Amino acid sequence: MSTLAADTAAPGLALPPLVKEISQRKIDVYSGVKPYSIHTDEAWARKKGFRAPLAQAMMSTAYVSELMTRFVGAGFVKGGTMSMVFIKPVYVGDRLTVHGVVKERRAEGNATTRVVVEVWCENQDGDKTAVGTASGLLAGGAA
Repeated sequence: MSTLAADTAAPGLALPPLVKEISQRKIDVYSGVKPYSIHTDEAWARKKGFRAPLAQAMMSTAYVSELMTRFVGAGFVKGGTMSMVFIKPVYVGDRLTVHGVVKERRAEGNATTRVVVEVWCENQDGDKTAVGTASGLLAGGAA
């Protein structure tokens, strides 16, 4: 399932970016449509000072999870980690690009390697909306 040879990925390797268009439909499906919600009620979001409805922050982590699963496959699902900080809102209509760069490879347990990736999300203006790290396991990989 991986798009890169994760087992040989060296620090500095940039993962192929993942681009997501943030539509109101996607937000509605993720959040559940509710009145008086900054995510699904445009009038309420504006009343609360936002220019448009906001995507749930956890949508960004879902996209980082997709990036990591494409990279290390089951090694992210069955042993991955993620730590994210959300630094700017993501609005309906934004185009979010998820980036990752391999930062480290380290031995973990018997015949397993953990690959640590610096991850971040950017909107269409190049503003970072979330930053963090994610990691996954490679069975039989050499550190």
